[in-house]
Amino acid sequence: MDGHFVPEDLVQALARRGHAVSLTTLYRNLPLLARAGIVRQTCISEGGRQRFECIAGSQHHDHLICSRCGAQVEFSYPAIDVLQQEVARVHGFVLEQHHLELIGVCAGCQERS
Repeated sequence: MDGHFVPEDLVQALARRGHAVSLTTLYRNLPLLARAGIVRQTCISEGGRQRFECIAGSQHHDHLICSRCGAQVEFSYPAIDVLQQEVARVHGFVLEQHHLELIGVCAGCQERS
């Protein structure tokens, strides 16, 4: 799967490839796929349904999300990673993973306002 998806999207994609997987089975296995580093649950939701993204083989990235239209921009900014490591260290944590989602208003929605 490319981009962000809800579990129903993955079931449909598998069905198009001839693999019948029930939604219940997928929901039971998503935590395993997350622990294995294949997918990541995002804070981005669609109609109250949790979204995921495939992260296997991809570089770490964070997200900018428009609160009005839902536009999403993936970005990497190494200084943010350094700061997060420092915050964790100050509080006695060793980071295992993280994801950052910044929510605001995109340029297009600002222009339309």
